[in-house]
Amino acid sequence: MKKILNKIIFFVNSLFLFLLLLSNISVYINPNIFWPISFLGLLFPLLFVINFFFLVYWVILLKKNMIANIIVLILSYSNISNYIGVANKENIKKDTIKVLSYNVRIFNAYGWIPQLKKETIYNYLKKENADILCIQEFYVKDKIPKMNYKYHHIGKQSKKSKWHMAIYSKYKQIYKATVTINGEKMNNTCIFSDIIIKNDTIRVYNIHLASNWFKESDYYFINNPNKENIYDNIIAVVNKMKETYKSRATEALAIRKHMNNSPYPVIVCGDFNDTPMSYAYKKIKGDLNDSFSKSGQGIGSSFVKIPALRIDYILYDKKFKSTNYKKDNIILSDHFPISCEIQL
Repeated sequence: MKKILNKIIFFVNSLFLFLLLLSNISVYINPNIFWPISFLGLLFPLLFVINFFFLVYWVILLKKNMIANIIVLILSYSNISNYIGVANKENIKKDTIKVLSYNVRIFNAYGWIPQLKKETIYNYLKKENADILCIQEFYVKDKIPKMNYKYHHIGKQSKKSKWHMAIYSKYKQIYKATVTINGEKMNNTCIFSDIIIKNDTIRVYNIHLASNWFKESDYYFINNPNKENIYDNIIAVVNKMKETYKSRATEALAIRKHMNNSPYPVIVCGDFNDTPMSYAYKKIKGDLNDSFSKSGQGIGSSFVKIPALRIDYILYDKKFKSTNYKKDNIILSDHFPISCEIQL
């Protein structure tokens, strides 16, 4: 009986190992070609943990079945730094600049958080005093706030009522523009500024990839799944995610093409609405460094409504170094603000 049970467990284990392998390669497959594999990338942490427990089981029994688990887990291990930071200390000798990225959810314009005023968010950003500040879902009805910054770039849509993005800096912005996505100027998707910092010029991208547009009921189901209407809820969530995976892939390809032609080293900030095991993240990141992987600590998360979900990033050219990555556990939006210090 025990022999039969182990055969069944090994079969199930083999299935999960295969899924983990597919999860690892999902970052290379465009969702517009085969979208289902994107969901395996989303499940990477869960698949890794499940296979780790299978490994423990085979080790306790001293079964050779452990070998397959060891091999696949070793192949997957390099991706763990995307989810758990160990605060690597890079050798920072020169002055650094502080970079902060924050999706402010249009400064709570529609009162999602009761009693929260936009001035509270302004005051937080002033207090943080970053050298470069990238804001996603930036929106004001009247005067654009300066927040103690001399220079700013606001990505405006054709209508002022549309959502914008913003790049604030203490340093001069010599060129400001929008990245075109399929012939359209998407000022709520990607803007950039060329900034002179002392004797260097860098290009800063601020990115906001397509949102999943989940309702509160969708978030409630994700965090509290129940048997009632489970099929309909799953289908609704999957259909929304399928289309936005495709949209983000298209946006990421256009942005990466633009970045490849940058005359200056780049810093990328933004809300990608996607995990580190996604095609969009992999395409934009390219050979850039991820500040969380390099100088973060603990479990990466940046979205308030789903624990341990990291969808906000600060990436930077390999010529640079980073330190003091920080996520502020302050709830002024449905995202947490993230920041780090970068040595140019």
